[in-house]
Amino acid sequence: MEKLGDAIMSELETAEQEVCTAWGKSLLSFTLKQVKVIITTYYAASKDAYYNKSMEYCGSSSEVIEARRKGAQTDTTPDPNSAIECSDVWVDEMKYRMSVALLSSTWEKCSAELSKLFSNLKNAECDRRNRIKELLIKATQRQDRLWLGLPSTIQPVLKELIEWPMEKKVVEEDVQSSIRSRAQSILKEETEHKKANEAKPKANGLSGVDEKEGNFELSSPLVSDLMIKAKVIEKRSGIMGAWRVTLAVVTADNFLQLFELPANSKMQQGSAPEVAFQNLIPPVLVPTLEIMRAGGVKYPSTKHWFDHLIPSESIALPNSMVTFKDEKVPIFEISETVLTSGASKMFTKTVNRKVSLKAITRQEAEDFVSALKGES
Repeated sequence: MEKLGDAIMSELETAEQEVCTAWGKSLLSFTLKQVKVIITTYYAASKDAYYNKSMEYCGSSSEVIEARRKGAQTDTTPDPNSAIECSDVWVDEMKYRMSVALLSSTWEKCSAELSKLFSNLKNAECDRRNRIKELLIKATQRQDRLWLGLPSTIQPVLKELIEWPMEKKVVEEDVQSSIRSRAQSILKEETEHKKANEAKPKANGLSGVDEKEGNFELSSPLVSDLMIKAKVIEKRSGIMGAWRVTLAVVTADNFLQLFELPANSKMQQGSAPEVAFQNLIPPVLVPTLEIMRAGGVKYPSTKHWFDHLIPSESIALPNSMVTFKDEKVPIFEISETVLTSGASKMFTKTVNRKVSLKAITRQEAEDFVSALKGES
């Protein structure tokens, strides 16, 4: 039971860490112990955190913002020398929203497991006390037989043991009193820690929300103001590549984000984007007594929850050109001019990559191309 309790706390701390990392919250509001736990992952992801990326974007010049909001081109080939650095806030916002959803789901399931754990502890305590009572009675009766010469000492003890209350209600009240006492002690420590933090500068947070309620719920990333269009289509990389069912998302920062759906999702072209997005999210597993005994799952399980939510392709539309393969078929090709990085800069400044996308009908393909051009 101790291992189960530790595993549940570890799961909750990891889920909360994911929210802090995705938001980019300052470490000043954490205790020293918490800082030691999250400091390595926080600094690794802080530059791409939602809050930091949003502030960076808001601080950009009007010329840079205007260049980023230019959609894909269809009539002229982009100049390789005119390619610009682009970044998409929607991806970071999506990760923040889903990390909050993860924390909410993890908290709900862990709360249920903690309730079961407390119930098991109460039953175990009742059994333990009954067993101790039986052993003490037997031991005392044996002592009574061995020390018949001391009846005045044995009889009161034996009488007290026999009259010792063992009703489940009495035991539960005793256990509940111990839990309440410990909870009050923890609450007092948290209150003192909160008072110490009130004097420190506070980072921006959710406005108009009562922090005492906790367990915040955010809407789906697919209804975000930073998203323009989402559609389940088929994607092919290269000439010989296979067609794969993909969730395509056009964002307000003029990016096309492509998410390859898992093979076991059984999603088809034209499926609802929200249903397809749910297939990218793994089920939330929390420690249970049965799983801990089996030892089949390593915790915390939240470590790899975001794997399928990383876009397989991120295409900057201001640096791209869209062309139809044929006048009738619903297939169009996106050619993006990508700025090179690292040692590749020594040989060329830009490289081109192509991705083919296929809709169900020609009209759907034209509507999606309009979104890529920024016309919808």
